Amino acid sequence: MMQKNTTYWRCLNVLLVILLTVGTLTAQIKITFPVERAVFQRNNANQASISIGGYYTQAVDRIEARLVPVSAGQGQATDWTTIESNPKGGVFLGSLTGRGGWYTLEVRAFFGGVEVGRDALAKLGVGEVFLIAGQSNAQGFFGFGAPAVNDDRVNTITWDNQNSDRTNNLTFSFTRLTAEGVIGPRGRSAWCWGPLGDLLARKLNVPILFMNAGWIDTSTQNWLDSANGKTVKNRVNEDLPAGMPYLNLKNALQYYGSILGLRSVLWLQGENDAAANVTKDAYQSSLQGLVNVARIEQGEVLSSLPWVLSRTSRYAINTSSFTSQSVIDAQTAIINIPFNKSYPGPFTDNIQVPRPLTNPINGSLDLVHFQGQGLTDLAQAWDNSLQPSFFATVVPVSPRPARPLTVTCNAGNVSFNVKAPDGFVSYRWANGETTQTITVQGAGTYQVTMKDNAGNTYLTPALVVTDPSVRLPDPVITPSGEQIICADSSIALTVNVSSVNTVTWSNGLTGRTINVKTPGTYTARLSNIYGCSSPTLSAPVTVKTISIKAPKLIQSGPYSVQATPDSTIFSFADTKVSNITWDWRQGGRSLTATESAIKVTQTGEFTTRSRVTFVANSGGSARTCLSPFSAAVLYQPTGETADGLVVYPNPSRLGKVAIETLEDLTDVEITVTSLSGQVVYSGKFPDLKIRKEIDLSYVNEGAYILKLSSTTLKQSKRIIIDN
Repeated sequence: MMQKNTTYWRCLNVLLVILLTVGTLTAQIKITFPVERAVFQRNNANQASISIGGYYTQAVDRIEARLVPVSAGQGQATDWTTIESNPKGGVFLGSLTGRGGWYTLEVRAFFGGVEVGRDALAKLGVGEVFLIAGQSNAQGFFGFGAPAVNDDRVNTITWDNQNSDRTNNLTFSFTRLTAEGVIGPRGRSAWCWGPLGDLLARKLNVPILFMNAGWIDTSTQNWLDSANGKTVKNRVNEDLPAGMPYLNLKNALQYYGSILGLRSVLWLQGENDAAANVTKDAYQSSLQGLVNVARIEQGEVLSSLPWVLSRTSRYAINTSSFTSQSVIDAQTAIINIPFNKSYPGPFTDNIQVPRPLTNPINGSLDLVHFQGQGLTDLAQAWDNSLQPSFFATVVPVSPRPARPLTVTCNAGNVSFNVKAPDGFVSYRWANGETTQTITVQGAGTYQVTMKDNAGNTYLTPALVVTDPSVRLPDPVITPSGEQIICADSSIALTVNVSSVNTVTWSNGLTGRTINVKTPGTYTARLSNIYGCSSPTLSAPVTVKTISIKAPKLIQSGPYSVQATPDSTIFSFADTKVSNITWDWRQGGRSLTATESAIKVTQTGEFTTRSRVTFVANSGGSARTCLSPFSAAVLYQPTGETADGLVVYPNPSRLGKVAIETLEDLTDVEITVTSLSGQVVYSGKFPDLKIRKEIDLSYVNEGAYILKLSSTTLKQSKRIIIDN
């Protein structure tokens, strides 16, 4: 019990992960072929090649698929396999080989190595496909006590064509079989076939799909006559719709049998012929004729279609039931013909004898039709006749692959053509058009059903277009900021368009957004997955780059190193300098100083770079650009620092002097007086940590006394001003 619970929760967790992943990515890719609960006929090696196709809504360059068993033990998982590389036109189609089993089909799409989309079909089968034909005990009835169908792997088609001659309303759609459900195109209730599906699914461990073309009150001659185009009246002298009952059989063969493949026809009939005293030769001739027409008319696809024939003849007259050895002998004779590909089904005359006297629906006399337990026994008889050796030796009809669509853009880029493949005699699109190629201008579902010269059906995946117009808008580039950037930064350029469209830039890059570091003029053009391009390029966007050279660095004084910025930054046409700060390093260590000059008292190598803040001449936000680091300068003491105060140049020919001190000073006052004591300069400073320059260009030439006073240092120097 613990092991079962662990397996249950593990499977549930995997399913949740799949659902969450698909929910986030499914919009980009969609499976349109196959569909939920389709079952593909396996070959005798327990394999089938499954066509997988659909559409995608943004650029992709690889599509992968895999099969995952719905439940542990119900198949063999496959690895992710590439089913198409570089798909074109918004549609994809590939194939994957799977072993017999009941699977979740997963598909994922990639672009540039990144997963961009994912979709899944919850249930899909590789198993056994059967088509039922005959009269009422093949067709079945509602309300006759059909047993429940327990295995989720027992399926049927949804096409219901009970009393109609319509042949253009077939749908590639499937459902789980239920006790009182329809087995399309005409089966009423699960009858014995649902329980047979349970038995076969358990015995073979593969899913089962049934179709049922049985028709009440029909004889073998009715079937053959309708196959030959004759008008048919049934046993009670009613006119059947044109082509019936054969037309349902024919359409199921040529549509579902062609697409899915088919193991065999299951034939259960004989009661009407027995009641009419049909001879052995007459029965054998009409049934064999039907088998031959069904094979020949469908051409190569179904020319070797196997038939499994029950031995059935029990009929009733009033309150008595009888059997016909002539009918049984005729059925047996067909089975025994060498190379006829006809195989023995169950002998049904001895099942549920006597059969219920009354019809449970209208109370009329019956004695012919199975009810309740009789249907269970009939299912068991069919299962007994379909032994493993049958599935190992009888060669089925294989599925025919789906066919691709080809998409090409038209001149003007306002529409595109969708072309179905060559080689078919008829084409019918989902929108009703019947040409091989159609023109698409906007939203819709575009899938084509094709028929070959024998009438067999082939499908393409559906292309779904969601945009109301396929004409691309003119692209508009939106920069993420002002189009003047630093040499070491970038600006984002974006074209805000649907993900269906691809943006190709003038520098060769693709994507809705690109980051630009290089100066230049940029344009963009749109293209979509259908191969159409925007009629015009975008308006150009020009990006300019501010490039700053490394500053020059010198030892400027006994205690200082001085940086000078690149002079060209003051002459840029579109911007102006609003502020400059500096990043200093001593060896590999960053310093806290941000001024253009720093105090230095120990030998070492120093470098710096400028941080220049620019504003646009026309206004706008400021941006700060970095220069490269300067070449290193080796600082060495000059030997002029013994008294801790240095004033230079001295003499000063320009009238400007610089003051440096060995120590950092606070509460500093500097005065300059003439030799006679007249004060020519006076200044107070909260500190003196780096070189301080004062301007004395306005004083007369001559000798002066510079006095420095602080909380820790008081000192004077004689200076010469030589203007």
